[in-house]
Amino acid sequence: MTSQPPGFDPYQYPQWPQPPAPRRNIGAIVALAIAGALVVAGVSVGVTLAVTRDGGTTKAAPAGTSRPRPSTSTSPTPTVPVNPRQNVEVEIGEAVGYGSRAGQPEVVFTLTKVTVGGRYTEPYAQKPENGRFIFLDLTVTTSPSMGGDFAGSVLNPNNFAIIGPDGVTETGGSLSSAPAIGCLSRGKLFPLALSPGQNYHGTVVLDSRNTTGRLVLAPYGLGGFNGWEWNLGDHA
Repeated sequence: MTSQPPGFDPYQYPQWPQPPAPRRNIGAIVALAIAGALVVAGVSVGVTLAVTRDGGTTKAAPAGTSRPRPSTSTSPTPTVPVNPRQNVEVEIGEAVGYGSRAGQPEVVFTLTKVTVGGRYTEPYAQKPENGRFIFLDLTVTTSPSMGGDFAGSVLNPNNFAIIGPDGVTETGGSLSSAPAIGCLSRGKLFPLALSPGQNYHGTVVLDSRNTTGRLVLAPYGLGGFNGWEWNLGDHA
């Protein structure tokens, strides 16, 4: 058992707040980083991103592929292909943007790396409750005109879920355990709030019993689909 200083209370770590329900739908669009510039497409795009993998190697995503992506249409009928869970499948390293108006992303985020079995670094950190820590390395760019509806981070751990190989879903309430919150320094954790015209990078820590499966990000208020989904096995 890890020794702890007198009076130490693990629940004094900053708790991730439950994300508030937004005041408007935030239909999604894809934004791709090509030659350092942000190129926005509302229907289909060619994926030319570099995908960072564990072990320091990189893998280029297929170039020239064209896949329809979420639009900001308010139509109740999904305008993009979704899987049976009504999620849009995304590759690790693929940038995704969303905003309140078509073709004008207010937030662009990329899941750049997934580390299963991440090690805690804080001196009084606790072991994971559910089995192992999963580190999600993320980068985010916000537009100067980002509205207040997006100030609360969509990347709050409570918005994530993991569907295990057995089909059982771990939700954010379980994944964002007290040990997960306290295993890294505050400077390394992804911020709880976003400001306009900023670039962010940080780590979201999940406490999971799974090493493979499907990683789902399903914030409130998306129009026409439930969220985004990655193959958790893509970390290898």
